[in-house]
Amino acid sequence: MGVIRVTAPLFYFVNLERGYSDMKMNKWILAGTALTGAFTAHGAFAQSTASQEVDKVTEVVVTGQRNVGSTKRERGTKAKTTIGQDYLSQSSSGQTFADALNLVPGYNFTNNDAYGSSGGEIMMRGLDSARISLAVDGIQLNDSGNYAIYTNQMIESELLCSASVQTGATDVDSISASATGGTVNVSTCNPETVMGGVVKVAVGQENHKSGFLRFDTGKFGPWGTTAYVAYTGAYTDTWTVETPDNLRLQKNQYNAMIHQNVGDNGSFISMALHWNENRNHFIGTQSKTQIATRGYGVSTSNLASVNPSDTGNIRIKSKWVLSDKLTLTVDPSFQYVLALGGSTGSLSESSPQLIGSRVGDTTVLKLSGTTRYFDTNGNNTLDTLSIYRPNITNTHRYGLQSGLIYRFTDTQLVRFNASFDRANHRQTGEATLLDANGAPIDLFAGKENTSLRIKTADGFHFRRRDRFSKANVDVFSIEYSGRFFDEKLFVSLGLRNQKLERELNQFCYTQVNTNGSINPYCSTQNWTSQKTTADGKYKVVTLQQQGTPSTIQYIAPYSNSISFEKTMPNIGLTWNFENGGQVFATYAESLSSPRTDALYDVDYDAASNSVKIRNPNPETSETVEVGYRYTTANFNATATAFSSLDKDRLVEAFVQDDPNDVGYSAFTNIGKVKRNGYELSSNYRPVPNLILNAGLTYTDTELQQDIPNGFRNGVQRLLPTKGKALTGMPKWMWTAGVDFDPTDKLSINLNAKYVGDRFYTYVNDEVAPRYILWNASARYDLPFFKDGTYVQLNVVNLFDEQYLAGTGYQNTARGLTDNAGGTVSASTIFYQQGAPRTVSIALRTKF
Repeated sequence: MGVIRVTAPLFYFVNLERGYSDMKMNKWILAGTALTGAFTAHGAFAQSTASQEVDKVTEVVVTGQRNVGSTKRERGTKAKTTIGQDYLSQSSSGQTFADALNLVPGYNFTNNDAYGSSGGEIMMRGLDSARISLAVDGIQLNDSGNYAIYTNQMIESELLCSASVQTGATDVDSISASATGGTVNVSTCNPETVMGGVVKVAVGQENHKSGFLRFDTGKFGPWGTTAYVAYTGAYTDTWTVETPDNLRLQKNQYNAMIHQNVGDNGSFISMALHWNENRNHFIGTQSKTQIATRGYGVSTSNLASVNPSDTGNIRIKSKWVLSDKLTLTVDPSFQYVLALGGSTGSLSESSPQLIGSRVGDTTVLKLSGTTRYFDTNGNNTLDTLSIYRPNITNTHRYGLQSGLIYRFTDTQLVRFNASFDRANHRQTGEATLLDANGAPIDLFAGKENTSLRIKTADGFHFRRRDRFSKANVDVFSIEYSGRFFDEKLFVSLGLRNQKLERELNQFCYTQVNTNGSINPYCSTQNWTSQKTTADGKYKVVTLQQQGTPSTIQYIAPYSNSISFEKTMPNIGLTWNFENGGQVFATYAESLSSPRTDALYDVDYDAASNSVKIRNPNPETSETVEVGYRYTTANFNATATAFSSLDKDRLVEAFVQDDPNDVGYSAFTNIGKVKRNGYELSSNYRPVPNLILNAGLTYTDTELQQDIPNGFRNGVQRLLPTKGKALTGMPKWMWTAGVDFDPTDKLSINLNAKYVGDRFYTYVNDEVAPRYILWNASARYDLPFFKDGTYVQLNVVNLFDEQYLAGTGYQNTARGLTDNAGGTVSASTIFYQQGAPRTVSIALRTKF
């Protein structure tokens, strides 16, 4: 007869060693968010060490009460789902936690390939990745500039003990500057206390090969120190059809951790290191028309369609028990990013940008007919160069999260948090030539290999962009937590102050009344005229050209700083019933400051001789959620209803503040957005070796006003968006799954996810059709070997469904006539195509 595998991950036992086992036991059940039978029961996990400590005051457990399967029972005031290593390990080789969480109600992740190497997009309750907080061991991983999440760079799933999703409000101590809603938090396991290791190898379709190796030292030295080192390597061909075929996705990742308990009162300090190298080609996109003409899975990617990245971090976590009432947590961190998006273009040797300050200098420039040019290759011919001109980002980021916790009693405490994030964000574009095959000579262009840079006539080098910004985030919060009425009632009262200051340094020119963020003009040309603005802060210039004098005006390189700040409440409560039920409720406010790109857009008003930075308001959000959790020995369920109001929603739209302006595309506020819905989930164990699970999500989003779209004959043009839904978010999603253990060695998992229609234009006239994605896995635990040794078969997209996910948002796909009688042109919508059925097999062993 089959049995259920209930495996508590290492982190749970480590926490017991730290003193978590003395949590008060009582008769009240806190029912958990129920999703799949593979969710793992374990101790509390949250963003920071301080949050983990505070979670202990919410801990109310029933002696002898078993989970339904290995579901983590949630007990907090927010809608939350946590999965553990058991479920993470069911994913196919290389997949990240972002994909493993895809059965969480309210959460949707679209993967760009079957092995997690290309990344993907997260959506929750109408919020995209840039509006969601992602943290690993407490450190914020959203990009400091555009807040993007790059899931292909995330830590190896084998090293994780938990991954959790809050689909609604952020935590009171979250360091995020961008989240207007949900959070994704993952926690790594501590090193093993006994020497040993893990080896895992996998092969699969698309020439996939991967390997994972981990070695644990066990306890060593006079203080019982523990440590591990780990390596992950993966190689896969892109699944799409392109010329040349079989472009590659490659990864090398290195991880290490050292952990030290300090004394026997629960104090500890740990340090983790992470380094990840991706050398990926793009998975290309297609429009619906192209798919109909070329076929599904065709890509226009080439050898220069590359997206390499080097990312790393150092994470230190520590807890210091100063007395039986006072605890201090200190979590410093450092992050490094060097990444780029590949792009090609052309550059004429007669370009003023290539000639620079030597425009008109006949001693340096060659003459071709009437055109002067800089002969870069010495062939005495005016050439148009094919160049590799990526956008390059290099970030150095320092963080600190600290908390001081005072316990009045076993059931009441107050916490003070101070968190700081300092990101130095360098964005450049040192272009190089392509090789004879059209491939980059160096994947990172001329960023580090200066000899490859395209030299200009005056001894400088050609740049696509050149700017430096600092993002300084400060978060201060206070939270009171307590249990009352025989511990039936739990209350959390929090207040959070969040401030972001951006220092901006633009080293290129910004053409007047254009998008200076996307299209800077980088050159060393001399000025032919200049005017200082009335406030003395900016210069408006024209640049020396060949032949006819230029009349194009530019704003000369400049510096500026902008800050955003708000104090917000974060309040929650739970009430536990005798029958195993629990009601929970939360009210929280959040703030998302504008991205770096939005702040490099500047306007020049000639009449007042003034420059204005397009400084949009930050997005704010108010979220209310109410839910009910219920659990018995063989069944648990959760129902959550939510309502959110976003103010000053930021989108990229056509900006024209005055009928006399030219106008351009930029990030701008479009007013209020309502987001309402509900999320349901349940687990049922009819017999000991079978678990059934299901989930349902309904999300209704609605823009509350039309989007301004310039002027026509003095009349404000409007896109008809009032009452329309947000782009990218399905109204309906559902999940279903089965976990079946036919024997004590064999386990089988089958799950399905339905994703409804999604709009990909602001006026909702382009739809990505609904789809159902089935995944399956089968694992056989090898006898006569150490526990944790198995062979596993995975099938992604079992029924070979063809499905689409949007990659960008446009006004309209069909074109329309607006309120002012103007024509809004149709735009082509390009889609990321879902990977086909993909089979892989993995062998894992412990030693």
